[in-house]
Amino acid sequence: MTFSVVKSGLLAAAVWMPVAVLAHGAEPAPASVAAPAAKPSVPATTAAVQATPPADLRVTYYTRNIGSDGVLREATYTNRVYRRATPQGGWVWTERELPEALRKSQVHGHEHSQGPHAGHAHDEASGAPLRVSRGNDGKETVEIIMDKLHRVIEVEGAHHGNVGYGGSWDTQYWLVPPAMLRAMQPVGSVKNGVQRLRQTVGEQTTEVDWDVRGQYPRLIERRDAHGTALTRVKAERIAMPSPAPWAASEKFDHGDYSDLLD
Repeated sequence: MTFSVVKSGLLAAAVWMPVAVLAHGAEPAPASVAAPAAKPSVPATTAAVQATPPADLRVTYYTRNIGSDGVLREATYTNRVYRRATPQGGWVWTERELPEALRKSQVHGHEHSQGPHAGHAHDEASGAPLRVSRGNDGKETVEIIMDKLHRVIEVEGAHHGNVGYGGSWDTQYWLVPPAMLRAMQPVGSVKNGVQRLRQTVGEQTTEVDWDVRGQYPRLIERRDAHGTALTRVKAERIAMPSPAPWAASEKFDHGDYSDLLD
């Protein structure tokens, strides 16, 4: 799918930042930038998925906000995102890249619970890799991979939000939904394989540096006119690890989300 195809209006969008990266429960999902277009047909979405090249990405998110209380709040986190299309459909594997200090702490046996739900599904799923798949028929499957339990847990629709999936396949697969790109204005022409796009809605401006060949955003930046709020998403290609991150899970047992509920 090239930039020209994206501009032709294949897909719709709900939000502009991937919700899957919020699986650890700490960061709020940003509001949508533009009203979604009419939902495309299942065959049109399937064709777009199949036409999109695979991608192995390191995606870093940064937010900065100055509240009405004058407090500056910053947050950053990084995910590794692997996108694939198969003859049966497409899927995206997302896993959190843990800071070195946290990894060392965990090696020494320290547990880092996520609040009042510690010991429940909310805590068990925290940090678990997320796999979202879509068949050519449009059916979506959401799974979390529980490495310590050696289980793949299928998550029903009512619980998608608990594991970080907001229901927008377009956002999951492309990071920036094609419908959003279609609503934006090109800034100049393609340079070094990247097309910059811009959209201003009210006092908020969003810019995207879109990798035309790779079909992913190298950079997303959203800011307000007063400098009190900034969100920046940076994606860079990484080498595919060996073995693949999902290789071990192919031998895991399968269960459903209720298995995690006390």
